[in-house]
Amino acid sequence: MRKIDRFLQYLDYNGITENRATIECKLSQGLLHQAKSGKSDLGYKTIDKILDKYQDINRVWLLTGEGEMLKPSLPQKSATEESVFSGKLIPFYDAEVAAGTGYGMNMEAVTHPVGMIEIGGLLNDSESALRVYGNSMVPNYPAGCVVGLKTHSDSFIEPGSVYVIETAENRYLKRLYYNKDKTAFRCVSDNHMLHDSGPMKGELYYPDFEIPFNEVIRLSRVTGVIKRNIL
Repeated sequence: MRKIDRFLQYLDYNGITENRATIECKLSQGLLHQAKSGKSDLGYKTIDKILDKYQDINRVWLLTGEGEMLKPSLPQKSATEESVFSGKLIPFYDAEVAAGTGYGMNMEAVTHPVGMIEIGGLLNDSESALRVYGNSMVPNYPAGCVVGLKTHSDSFIEPGSVYVIETAENRYLKRLYYNKDKTAFRCVSDNHMLHDSGPMKGELYYPDFEIPFNEVIRLSRVTGVIKRNIL
């Protein structure tokens, strides 16, 4: 199935006509028809226009067919949580942040927030929020929770604090330390589970690893967590 086929599936699901989508996404007349007829597929500029308008579409699904068609819903606050979620609004991004082995994390461009999320004391001082995948940071950061982030622009980190660290290929949620030579960050998981059988018996399921300073393209400090599963 091509990207155009998946987009047409989305339109059909929402009862949106091709003509309406063309107008709302500011696409060239006939573009969707040409793509549907097999003469072409949706290009990345067209994809960006579509995602700008229909922000509930899962970008990874539209591009590759993997995952669900729609992004997960944002957590809904209950009456008892009113005080926790009241306050200013910050953008919530449907970007994957790995709290698992972390290898091979898809680094799609993060440009469009799913929406805005209310924050209170738990995410105070946060500039944005991300969803967590994987189990390497349990029990403090379980899969499905939301972490608040603030861009870290200082020259030094606070060893032992939790950050989202990004390279050109991966994005991790880890507790950071300096390595012995102070040439790289040592990434440490909170989950100290050991392999209980096989050739790796007794070894950490989520071992430490290092990321050289020159491979880091972005660093954000975790300012808080909402432990609510929104998957």
